[in-house]
Amino acid sequence: MKPNRSVIQSPLIELERVGKIYHGVTVLDEVSMNIESGSATAIIGRNGSGKSTLLSILGGLIQISNGSLLRKDKRMQIGYAPEFFPPLKFTPEEFLRSVGRFQGLAPKEIDHRITELLVCFRLESFRARSMESFSKGMLQKVNLMQSMLNRPPLLLLDEPMSGLDAPAQDSLLEFVHEMKRQGTALVFSAHESQWIEALADDVHVLHAGRTIRTVNRTELHSSTYSRIVFKGISQRPDTPLEQMPGILSMALSKEQQDADCLVISVQAAECDTFLRTILDAGGSIISVERKGGLSGLEVWMNPQEEAFKRGSES
Repeated sequence: MKPNRSVIQSPLIELERVGKIYHGVTVLDEVSMNIESGSATAIIGRNGSGKSTLLSILGGLIQISNGSLLRKDKRMQIGYAPEFFPPLKFTPEEFLRSVGRFQGLAPKEIDHRITELLVCFRLESFRARSMESFSKGMLQKVNLMQSMLNRPPLLLLDEPMSGLDAPAQDSLLEFVHEMKRQGTALVFSAHESQWIEALADDVHVLHAGRTIRTVNRTELHSSTYSRIVFKGISQRPDTPLEQMPGILSMALSKEQQDADCLVISVQAAECDTFLRTILDAGGSIISVERKGGLSGLEVWMNPQEEAFKRGSES
C-alpha cells in the first residue's frame, strides 16, 4: 500500500552519514535516510547488524558519534517499542495509565485509548493482573500498546512480531496500517517477510553497521536472485567475491560437509559473472538455484544465518 501523499510533508527526521561508536567499536557507519510522515521504512539485517542501535538513535535514546541528524520538530513525540520488555509488577492498566499521564494525555483520553488497545490485542481480561506472570507474547502486547498510546507522529518498532500469536499479529498489522493512513511515520525492524510486503515503502538492508542496499516499494517484487553453492577455490580472484557488484550474502554452507564449501546469494542478472569468476579461480560448482520473492531480501531476514566475514580467507 502506498502512503497517503496528502499527509506527506518535509521529512520528520533526516540522517546524513550517521555513525555510532561504542568503546572504539563502530556499530553504525555512514547511514543515511529520510523519514517522512505517512511512510513505512523497514530495516532488515542479521543479528548484530545495527538495527536496534539505529532505532535507538531515531528515538533520541542515544547520541550519534558522527554525521548529522535533523529533526523537523525537536519536541516531536515518538512511540518506541524495544525488542525486550520486562515483566513489571504493575498491571497493564496501571502501567499504561502512568505512561499516558507522562505523555500529557487527558484522563478520559487515556481511559478510551487503553480500552481500545486492550480490545485490539485481546488483553481485556488481564487488565488488572500483574505483568510478573505474563508470557513473552503478553508482555510484547503491552510493549506495543505503550508505544501507540498517544498516537505519535513517529512510531519505532523493534521486532514487533516477536512472541505474538497469529491473531495478535493480524491485529497489530491492521492497527499499524490505520495509524499509517492517518499520517504516522513507521520505522520497524523485522524478520517476517509479510510485514515487509504489507507495510514497507522503503527497505534498508544493514550489514556490519552499514547500509548495503536500499529498495523502494516498486522494486520489492521486481526480481529474483541466484543461490550458488561451491568449493575448492585455489586462488584469490582479482576482485574478492564478497566485494563484487550484485552480492547479497556469503556464508559457510551448512548443507555440505566440506569445510571449504561456501554458499553465496547474488542478484540473478550477475549469476553468470559469479560462476565464471569461481571457475576461473579453480572452484567447483555444486549447485545453482534460482530463488524469488522480495528481490532477494529474504536472505537478510534470517537471524540465525551468519554472514561470511570479509577478509577471513586472506
